[in-house]
Amino acid sequence: MAKVSQQKLRSLSKTDEEQLQAKLNVLAVEIASDLSAVNASRSKELLSDFVSDLFLAVADQRRREKNRQKQAEGIAAAKAKGVRFGRAKRELPENFAEVCRAWRNKQMTLQEAADACELPRSTFYDAAMQREHPADDAV
Repeated sequence: MAKVSQQKLRSLSKTDEEQLQAKLNVLAVEIASDLSAVNASRSKELLSDFVSDLFLAVADQRRREKNRQKQAEGIAAAKAKGVRFGRAKRELPENFAEVCRAWRNKQMTLQEAADACELPRSTFYDAAMQREHPADDAV
């Protein structure tokens, strides 16, 4: 976890670090001026709550980053093993090519062609487009 934070800090450009430092300085001045308007015991309590919330937020952010990293590694490992993600492709009926040709020749409507293949209209259309442009599926 500390390695990830160190890598992020190293990857920040000098201007990003300077901008972040400037934002933190402005925030510190704002908080200090707002706390000076409140009595001392209440300001200590508010500052303590703020520091606790800040610490918890940073811890939650690191936990989320760690989970995302683990998830990405798991997905990459699964893909390397050949695991397929997503819904299984629906098998096309034997008459698909014939019906598709008839639809393309305007001998039947898209709905009629889909009904003839017992497929939803969108599935029929997607399969027909995939058949015509197979290289587009590389996404």
